[in-house]
Amino acid sequence: MASGSTQCSVLLAGGGSGGHIFPNLAILERLRERRPDVGAVFVVSQRPLDAQILEKHQQRYTPIPVQPLTAKPWRWPAFYQAWRQSVDMTAALMRQMNVRAVAATGGFVSGPAISAAHRLGLPVALVNLDAIPGKANAWMAGRATAVFSVYATPTLAKAQRIGMPLRKVAIGPADRFKARAAMGLDPERETIFVTGASQGASSLNRMMIELVGQTQVRKALRAREEWQVLHLTGDKGEEAEAARKAYEKAGVPARVLPFCDTMGQAWCSASIAISRAGAGSVAEAWVNAVPTIFFPYPYHKDLHQKHNAEPLTQAGAAVLMLDQIDPATNARQLGPRLLSLMSNSTQRYQMAENLRNTRPPDGAAIVADWLSAACKG
Repeated sequence: MASGSTQCSVLLAGGGSGGHIFPNLAILERLRERRPDVGAVFVVSQRPLDAQILEKHQQRYTPIPVQPLTAKPWRWPAFYQAWRQSVDMTAALMRQMNVRAVAATGGFVSGPAISAAHRLGLPVALVNLDAIPGKANAWMAGRATAVFSVYATPTLAKAQRIGMPLRKVAIGPADRFKARAAMGLDPERETIFVTGASQGASSLNRMMIELVGQTQVRKALRAREEWQVLHLTGDKGEEAEAARKAYEKAGVPARVLPFCDTMGQAWCSASIAISRAGAGSVAEAWVNAVPTIFFPYPYHKDLHQKHNAEPLTQAGAAVLMLDQIDPATNARQLGPRLLSLMSNSTQRYQMAENLRNTRPPDGAAIVADWLSAACKG
């Protein structure tokens, strides 16, 4: 728990996944550029990942016991008890830290923070990150002072449209040759970047292992020493080693990493990317202008990640494919599309231009400006 303070502070709420925490880190990054004197505290879930992320970034945080609302009625009393405890904890923290304004990135952690802020009369900004807002975000929007949304959605019709709040480390340099060198790649080779986001994606890892075994793809990757692969597998030891062996056996130059702290350089290295379609990954592809083949997370019944990529596919800047989970099936459907992009530099250039021409403004800066003004009020 944070110690007492008379310093003016902001509270940043959102947790349960890196996708809710990293946007708040980006907002704080821009806020500190404007107001180095402002203190900050994060309110997150009790999941270990939240603590790992914020301890790594040396940020003050408080976990609260709130859990996602369940459809099982017999668990509602426990949910309600945890909710009330979380609201009380957050309200006490706001008083203790002299919090003047709150930014919440949605999800189950944000609800108690917005309720506590409402109780204390503090201004709140809700930052909706998803193309299809959940019921919690729709409820919170009615209690927020300002609403920002990465996607246009009728559910949040009055929201101000912004770009995904991204840390500067997620935005690569303009020079792809320098980015490749910084990533330990051959600066002269065109690069295929494969990423399943921070935790990796087993189905994409297995798909690539299958893909490089295909004769036509293997030959294209080896032809005239023009291509290489940068593959982020996630922290999955056996899969990372299997991928390394597959690339080595196929004679395909590849760098396989479990994770990467310099995602902007990784994206900027790429001529083509193969990625999950989480909101953060879509935003990183967009801001770094990388033609991308997106595979939405296949285990959500509504496949809602596909909606994140729709603005890019509608602009002719990305390709959307459904993850069939089976590696052979995925490799068969990916192979022709990938080969087509590899052989057509004009198409890749046009897709990159479409990304540059349509990308939204810096969401982290816009929310930081709002927080800075709110703290002065």
